[in-house]
Amino acid sequence: MSLKQIQRLVDFGIGRETARGTAEAAAGFWIPKIDFDFIPKVGIAVDNSSLGIIDARKGSEVVQEYGEGSIGGIVYDKSFGLLLALALGTWSSSTATDSAYTHTFTRLSTNAHPAATLFVKDENLDEKYALGMLNQLTINAVVDDYVKFTAGFLTKVGVATSSTPAYVSENAFLPQHMAVKLAATTAALATASETVVKSMRLTINKNAEAWQEIGSTSPGDIVNKEFAIEGEMELVLDDSTERDYVLDGDEKAMSIVLTHTELIGTVSVPTLTFELSPVSFVDFSRSGGLGDIELQTIRFEGNYSATGTKTISAELINAQSSY
Repeated sequence: MSLKQIQRLVDFGIGRETARGTAEAAAGFWIPKIDFDFIPKVGIAVDNSSLGIIDARKGSEVVQEYGEGSIGGIVYDKSFGLLLALALGTWSSSTATDSAYTHTFTRLSTNAHPAATLFVKDENLDEKYALGMLNQLTINAVVDDYVKFTAGFLTKVGVATSSTPAYVSENAFLPQHMAVKLAATTAALATASETVVKSMRLTINKNAEAWQEIGSTSPGDIVNKEFAIEGEMELVLDDSTERDYVLDGDEKAMSIVLTHTELIGTVSVPTLTFELSPVSFVDFSRSGGLGDIELQTIRFEGNYSATGTKTISAELINAQSSY
């Protein structure tokens, strides 16, 4: 008998594929979720042939089958590394130092980034979706909540499986763990003063596309196309410094560092760092009512640096040995 359920009973797992497009047997991480709208989808061809009557259509057939949607949750120190690997495409992991591993993530310049198998298990269904390509990854930080992410995926059609969800113990990043810095160059970020923000959003766009081929309803491939970085930060409007970045066409290198306080070993702590080559500030707006402290929102877009050979890189320190 089918069972009614609340969404808390849905489990979502991700397993990085050893062979791209070949489904994994089990998830590497089961992701604690807050938002979930990943579903199987179809494309339908409509037969709208005229039969000498005014009716608009006489039938339809399924011509495409795939999975699409997103999951949202808290940025944890271990499982988030898998999302970074899928977002940027290449990574390396150090040997353990003080029980901690350092994982470095950089953008892979191909249109065939690593893929993942997505696992969805609930009270009625147990399915897995191969060739899962990360389409977009957004990190959001506000002053009164956990640091959160939203990850959007495109996949092949799902198939039945038998999975066993198992969640690992992790450390969650909080807004007080975050520091944002701006400087003229990436080298100058280390000694730059912190830019105090009320909120920060960073989005990695990969513009994934399901590559449909004649002979099958399932995509022959799912590719990532143009790679782009954009985001915005909200600050108190107490001078014209950030506004003038927009008006003057300034570019600044940026770092976003989250430093947890929970020890790994004796001195290491979970740390997540994003470093962006000089970004362009492209929009300014101000907000606040007559009785409110005025705020400003500055939107930025990432640029590729030929000297730094990157638009963005990330580093994650945790107790996870590899991805």
